[in-house]
Amino acid sequence: MDRPSSGMKNRDLEGFGLFKLQLADLLNYNASIRLATIWNYPSAFRDSLRSGNADVGLSMVEKMVERGDITSDDISTLTDALRKCELNGVATEVEKIFGENSSQADLIQPETNRQSEDEKEAMRQCAEHDNALSTLLQATEELGRKLEVPTPTGSGMNTLTKHRRERKEVEQELLHLKSSSLESIDTTEAFIHENQPYLSALQHSETRNRIRQLRKSLDRLMELSRKQLEDLTDQLLKLRTESPPQVEAMEPIDLDCVTIEATDSNGKHQSIIDQLKQASDKGSPIPMLILDRTFATIHENGNINLSSGLILPFISTVAVLVVRTEEGRVLSEAEFSGLLKYGSKSTRIQEYSFQHCDLPSLAGTSSREVLKELRERGAKVEWVDTTHCLNTSSGFWEMDNIDEIRKLGALGVAMYRRWRKESHALQIKMLQFASENKIPVKHLRLDLCYRSVTPDGTKLILQSGQTLSALSSVKMINIVTEDGRKIPEVELSQLLMYADQSQNLKELRFQCCELPPTVSASTISSEMKSKNFKVSWRTTGHRLNLHDRTWGIDDINNIRVSCDLGIPIYKQCSSHMHKLQMHLLTVASQNHIPITLISLRESYRAVDATTGSIILESGVMLPRVSTLGRLSIVASGRELTEEDVNGLINYSRQCSKLNLFWCSRPKSLPVSLLQDPLISGKLKVLWYPDGSYQQCYTLDPASGRWVE
Repeated sequence: MDRPSSGMKNRDLEGFGLFKLQLADLLNYNASIRLATIWNYPSAFRDSLRSGNADVGLSMVEKMVERGDITSDDISTLTDALRKCELNGVATEVEKIFGENSSQADLIQPETNRQSEDEKEAMRQCAEHDNALSTLLQATEELGRKLEVPTPTGSGMNTLTKHRRERKEVEQELLHLKSSSLESIDTTEAFIHENQPYLSALQHSETRNRIRQLRKSLDRLMELSRKQLEDLTDQLLKLRTESPPQVEAMEPIDLDCVTIEATDSNGKHQSIIDQLKQASDKGSPIPMLILDRTFATIHENGNINLSSGLILPFISTVAVLVVRTEEGRVLSEAEFSGLLKYGSKSTRIQEYSFQHCDLPSLAGTSSREVLKELRERGAKVEWVDTTHCLNTSSGFWEMDNIDEIRKLGALGVAMYRRWRKESHALQIKMLQFASENKIPVKHLRLDLCYRSVTPDGTKLILQSGQTLSALSSVKMINIVTEDGRKIPEVELSQLLMYADQSQNLKELRFQCCELPPTVSASTISSEMKSKNFKVSWRTTGHRLNLHDRTWGIDDINNIRVSCDLGIPIYKQCSSHMHKLQMHLLTVASQNHIPITLISLRESYRAVDATTGSIILESGVMLPRVSTLGRLSIVASGRELTEEDVNGLINYSRQCSKLNLFWCSRPKSLPVSLLQDPLISGKLKVLWYPDGSYQQCYTLDPASGRWVE
C-alpha cells in the first residue's frame, strides 16, 4: 500500500504505525459511516466520507487518532463500537492485527476473552436456530406422510368431493407451515451472515444443509399437493353421474401414538375409533391420543363429538390426551371442563396438552369437582401456547418450567385477536419472564390483535386492552393487521420509538396493512441506523431506508419470501402502495422468482384491451407477470361479463389457476373464445360462489359452461 499521510510517515511503518495502515484497509465505507455516526463525529466530516473525495479508511483512522478513540496501547473503544454496530468479524480482525503489531499484547487479553464469550454465544444461538429448523423439517415429514396417501381413482362423486376437501385442508396446513419455515430461514440466514467469524466450517455447512433440505422438502410437498388437487378436480369434472359409495379398507393403527386428524376421511375416523375401543376393552395401553383439529364439542353423555360428525367414546387406557385445535380457537369453560372430565372415569389419563387454542381458568365454584378429580388422579394440564400449567387446587394458570419457555422461544410466540384478555396477560407475563432471564424469543406475531401504540412509544396496546412494554429478548415483531388497514405516519413513528427501546429487537415487520410513504427523521435514532435495524413491509416486498426514510426494494431472499406468501392487493389502499407492489412483481419476474398468488381483493376494475394488463380500482396497471402461479379475483356481488372472463383468462395464460370468489355466476363462454391454455388443461378456471371452498364450479373447456 502506497498511501502514508501526514499522520503516518514511512519511518512509522512498524508497530502502531503499521497497525493504523492495516486498520485503514479494514474500514470500508459502511463500517466508517457507522462508526462516525455512533461516535457523533462532526457532520462535515461525515459528509466528506460520503462524498468519496477522500480515502475513507485512512481519513477515519486519522480522525480516531486525533480524538483519542485509538491509542498505541488501547483499542477497546474501537472494538466495543464495532461490536455495537454488529461488525463482530471486523472487530476480531482488528484485535488480531493490533496484537501482531503491538508489544502490549497483554492489553488485548480482555478482548480475547470477550471474543471467546461472543463465540460461545454465537454457537448457542446457532444451536437454537438448528433446533428450530429440525422441528420444521419434522413437520414437513408429517405432512409428507399425509400427502403420500394415494388419491382415489374410480370413486363416486361424494368420495372424490370429500377427498378434494381434505386435500384442500392439507394445502392450507402446508401453506401455514411454509410461511413459518420461510420466516425461520430468513432469520437463520441473517444470523449466519452476521456471525460467520464465530462459526466453524462444519456448523456453517450443517446449518446451510438444513436450510436446503427444508426448502427442497417444502417445494416437493407444494408440487405434490398441487398435482393431487388438480387430479381430483379433473376426476370430478369427468364424473357427471354419482357412483355407488365404496367401502374403504381399514388399516391397523399404531397404538403408541394415535392421531385423529381433520384431513382423514370419515371412514378412517370410524376405523380408528373401532380399534381404540377394541384396545380399551382388552386393556391395551395407549400412551398418547392426539385430536388434531378434530375436536368439535362435548357430547351430552360426556363423550367427544368429532369434526367428522362421529362420536369418540371414552377410551379407558389413554395416558396422554393432546387437543390441537384450529389456530386461535377459543374454548369455552364448558368445553374445557368437558375435555378434562373425559378422563374422569379412569386413572389412566395423567396428562392433558392443549395447543393453538385459548383456555379459561377454572377458579369458579362450578369447576371444583373437575379440579378435585384431577388432583386425585395426579393429572397435569399443560397449555403449550403460554407455557403455563393448571394449578389443580386454585384453578388458575401458573408458569411452567424454564425449559418449556426456552422451547417456545426458539419456535416463536403468536398472540391472537379472539383470545381472552386474561390469556394475553399470561403470554405477556411469559414474555416478560423471558426478557428478565435473557431467554431469546425468535419472533412475536401479533395476529390481528395489535390496536395502537402509546404516544410516547413505550407500550403496545392490544385489542384485548392489555399493554405490552418493550421486551429485551424478542428479536422480531410481526404485526399482522386487518386487510388494508392504514397506519399513519405518526403511528409508525411511535412504533419505531417502541422498537428503539426494545434492546435486542432487530426487525419490525408489517403484513396486510398500508404504511406511509415516509416518517419523521427525529424518530429514527442513530443507534437504529448503526445496528442496521430493519423495518419490513412484507405486503409490498419493501423495507424502509433509515437514512433517507424512503421505501426501497428488499433483498432478494425477502422478495422470495413475500412472493411465496402471495401478494394481496386491496381496493382501499392508495396508488402509492399499489405502485410499490407493481415494483415488487416486476423485480420478481425479472429475477425468475415464482409468485405463488396475486389476490385482487375488490381491487379489480377491468382488463385493458390493448395491453392485456389488469386495471386496478386505483388506476394503477398490473402488468403481465411471467412467474405467476395463481390469480384470484374477489369481487363481492359483481357480475363478471364475458369480456371480463375472457380477458382474465388471457391474462392468466402462464398460470395454473384462475380463482373467482364471491361474484355472481360468471358468464359462460362460447367455445370459440376459449384460450389455448384452458383447452390444453394447463389453466384451471374455478368459481367459488360464497368465497369458501365448500362449493366450487369449474369452467368446462368442452362446453364453455360452469360445472360443479
